[in-house]
Amino acid sequence: MKFVVAFLGLLLCCPPVQAAGPAPQDRHTESAPGQARGFFQTTENGAFRLELSPGVGKLEQGPNSLDMTVRDKSGLTVEGAEVAITPWMPSMGHGVWDKPVVTERGGGNYHAENVKIIMGGRWDLRITIRKGTLEGRAIFPFDVTEVVGQAPQKGAEKQEEGYERSVTSYHVPNVTLLNQDGERVRLRSLIDSGKPVIMDFIFTSCTTICPVLSAGLANLRAELGGKASGVQIISITIDPEHDRPERMKEYGSRFNAGEGWTFLTGSRDDIGRVLQAFDAFIVDKMSHEPLYILRGPNSDEWVRIKGLLGLGNLLNEFRRIENR
Repeated sequence: MKFVVAFLGLLLCCPPVQAAGPAPQDRHTESAPGQARGFFQTTENGAFRLELSPGVGKLEQGPNSLDMTVRDKSGLTVEGAEVAITPWMPSMGHGVWDKPVVTERGGGNYHAENVKIIMGGRWDLRITIRKGTLEGRAIFPFDVTEVVGQAPQKGAEKQEEGYERSVTSYHVPNVTLLNQDGERVRLRSLIDSGKPVIMDFIFTSCTTICPVLSAGLANLRAELGGKASGVQIISITIDPEHDRPERMKEYGSRFNAGEGWTFLTGSRDDIGRVLQAFDAFIVDKMSHEPLYILRGPNSDEWVRIKGLLGLGNLLNEFRRIENR
């Protein structure tokens, strides 16, 4: 009995011994909106240690720059590494089209430009380091504040019918895409075919806006009757990884697409260039907006229609550009 009492007294008097565990390697800090939760990270395999220093102390909506130092596991700076940065939005499952440009500045220091953030919310900077046979990855999470009150597009007119109309100019990128038959098509050549052009942006698994846009074009073609083939309709996917030519063809068949209606897909980079050129880029396909872009056969100006139109309004807009 005396032994039991003495043992209990020893437990109460002596501080508990904590179980052994891995020593913390990274320093994390509570972050204000836009700041990284941790500026020091060790790659998942322990090969590299990254010290991240955003140029403005946080990430903001729009292009950002940042500096980083790369060290090996012994703490020595690493020169001549290949550094790749991917801004990624976990809630959307998407990155951005623009790729950050990373340059080496000596002494294990690297500088990144064009780290583009498209919208507010939680973003991860996924950083990959390669040096020789070693490769490591680390993730820096950021909270980015949404920019509100963005000014409407210059020259935009709000129509009584509920859609927004503006006249603008676009520089068509010199890209080669794939049509619904798997044929290579130069976008500029298709647009400069001497016909009126109507363009929209869709994805085949969409169940909301896209079928409405496509049905509107199908109804317009039906209204034009035999003249429909004299209008070049171009539907470009915003989901090129999923929407390959056979899927685009099957989607078009649902709307009786025939001669004069071309569905285009391509590489992620080429589709990204098109979306940016026509100011149609979105970070998440589920948040895209209804958009038609029209151009007359002899015009350099494009009419941008934002919103859903009934057949009457779409036909009226087409008549306005038909012979321009």
